[in-house]
Amino acid sequence: MLSSHALEEIDRALAAQESWLGHIERKASAHRILSTLPYGKVPFWNRVVETVGARPNRLSRLTAKAGIPDASLIARLLWRAPRYDVVLLAGGERADLLYVALAALCPWIRTPHIIVDAHWQKASGGPGLLQRGLLRLARRLLHEVQPHSAEEIAIYEREFGVPARLLRPVPWSTSLIGYDIRPAEPAQPFVLTGGQSFRDYPVFLRAAGELGVPVKMGLPPGAVSPEIRRLVEAFPCVELHTEWSNRDYFEQISACSVFAMPIEQNLTRSTADQTILNAMHQGKIVVATDSIGPRIYLRDAINGFLVREPTVEAWKSVLARALNLTPEERAAMADQAAFDARVRFNERIRLGRTLDNALSALDPSHRPSWACQLARVLGPKAASSRAA
Repeated sequence: MLSSHALEEIDRALAAQESWLGHIERKASAHRILSTLPYGKVPFWNRVVETVGARPNRLSRLTAKAGIPDASLIARLLWRAPRYDVVLLAGGERADLLYVALAALCPWIRTPHIIVDAHWQKASGGPGLLQRGLLRLARRLLHEVQPHSAEEIAIYEREFGVPARLLRPVPWSTSLIGYDIRPAEPAQPFVLTGGQSFRDYPVFLRAAGELGVPVKMGLPPGAVSPEIRRLVEAFPCVELHTEWSNRDYFEQISACSVFAMPIEQNLTRSTADQTILNAMHQGKIVVATDSIGPRIYLRDAINGFLVREPTVEAWKSVLARALNLTPEERAAMADQAAFDARVRFNERIRLGRTLDNALSALDPSHRPSWACQLARVLGPKAASSRAA
């Protein structure tokens, strides 16, 4: 359970953010902003941003095989973009990337475009060449590309050919708006893990199995490899669940004592950001691989733990440390994790940062101000976070 002092600090910081968010909304409302990013649960975003989304149609089954659920979205964006002041695109959608490359070939489209949530893993062969080619074609219209961390600037310039001057990181956020899920008290004595994007489960499962630590693991049915199934069968302390909904998974996060996120090595992108932050939001002790994504949000032994080496022994050591914290250590880490997730990395502040950056494409005199503004409103915890 979070301390009353931590909850008061969080409430004060969130209240202070409202003034800054109101300022950004007022400035953005003077412009026409088009986006493919659907955030129906964030009212201020929908007051100033018009969203155009995918529509299932007869061709969806065919185009979905190429990673494009609705090809008509490309045509609709080409038609509408000239009438807007800025276009915000989803970095994880192939349709958006193909669209902006085609738009750059249309001389009547001059609207600046921003790619939000750029989380790209380097691909070899044809797919990699295609992505670099599309980004090169899109260059005329690109005002900004937003990866999640400064660490990715050099990677994206090297691997994807995006100039460093266009790369402006915006960290990711929690996604619990609209869910009324509260931490279970007391936490149950199990470690939770789950998800399917670039996970290193074999090392983690061997470590947990050798320690005999109770583990619950949530995966979609199609993501259970033969190796994972063998490891689950080899260690009776591990439970595999393929039936959980998103809400079920959130409730399991609220109930666990430790949340584990094992991640593959040699990634060119952040991953598991949202899942880690959702666990931190609930004051959970998070243990994650020392990788691009976790490094954005976790400060080792302050608001969670980073596993420095991708080995069974390293995971065993850090898991044992996380499970054997004193009540005072656990409470302090839980408070710090919740403060960071709810204040520094909440969904509203991320969307405010995105709009703040977009305003610089609309008004040359505007300089994104969220870093200095947030430093004023987040208080000493945020200051110590940046110094750490």
